[in-house]
Amino acid sequence: MEYFESIEDIYFSKNFNSIYGISDKDKSELMDKDLSAAEHAAEKTFRLGAKIIVFDDENYPQLLKNIPIPPYVLYVLGKIPELDKVLTIGVVGTRKSSEYGNRITEEICSQLAANGVVTVGGLAAGIDAVGAWATINAGGIAVGVSGCGLDRVYPASNAELYKAMAKDGCIMTEYPPGAKPIGFHFPERNRIIAGLSRGILVTEAPVKSGALITARYALENNRDVFAVPRGIDEKIFQGTNEIIQQGAKLVKNAEDILCEYPYAVKISPVRKETGVKQIPYKQEDNISNTVSVQDNGKYKSLSDKEKLIADMLMEKDMQIDEMARGLKMPAGELNTKLIMLEMKGIVKKLPGSKYQLKI
Repeated sequence: MEYFESIEDIYFSKNFNSIYGISDKDKSELMDKDLSAAEHAAEKTFRLGAKIIVFDDENYPQLLKNIPIPPYVLYVLGKIPELDKVLTIGVVGTRKSSEYGNRITEEICSQLAANGVVTVGGLAAGIDAVGAWATINAGGIAVGVSGCGLDRVYPASNAELYKAMAKDGCIMTEYPPGAKPIGFHFPERNRIIAGLSRGILVTEAPVKSGALITARYALENNRDVFAVPRGIDEKIFQGTNEIIQQGAKLVKNAEDILCEYPYAVKISPVRKETGVKQIPYKQEDNISNTVSVQDNGKYKSLSDKEKLIADMLMEKDMQIDEMARGLKMPAGELNTKLIMLEMKGIVKKLPGSKYQLKI
């Protein structure tokens, strides 16, 4: 994508020799213009009632574009929410969860959903499934990321969960229909969970677990990590204590997560008679900065691109992903300019990677 302007340009190109970093095998595959495999995958996808979203599609989440190795194709079953505009929290943990882990996960996810948070999980047994069911039962939207094709339910015990998630939320995967749940698919899937989430919640995990891989992806992608502590004398689930030592925020309830995102937009949950008590959590309105800064000396000294950022923040406080999308500026370049603007006293960083104009 650094060499070509669009996916179409890549497809129609007949010369890949000048591109650094791709092998002869890659070049040979790029020269092969046969679309029969793609047509077969598309046909099977549409028969499932699903859709295909490619990297340059307007519906492709900007959150995912900002990770180091984004999936270039997403197969989606259900209705994909506006993930760039709402608060998303990934919920991950062990497949062999305890009664305590299940209870804590259900309590926190129910409260998150009751307050309009979209949860993201890996569709695994254990904590992932408990978190998704708790979200759905509280009237919320759950997004599942699969490690196989949409025509396969893995594990099979999640068949009903698949149906429930696709009804109001969605299931997505980077693998075409027919792809099996191969071992290496799951660490790859974890980077998508982390990429789609503003923060990752780990409620129960051993020291060696896929949940901690997801947490590491989250830290690498400048996402927040939250963890529920365990007793220091417990031998099995010390993974959460370990990541707390490494900087994850210790949480006891949903409020400990929600307070980190006071400016985040949240969806209105579908009210169901679930017995879930909603936290009296006040959602802040987008606050417009109506003060003119055009004559401000600091503003006049900014570069053209810095002024574009300041102009955008005059309207409201914004997430870095939202700004990158609106300015059509690479996230890396925008992040560097925001750091410089923060040093100059022009902007202030808020919780949840949000920025506010100070002048």
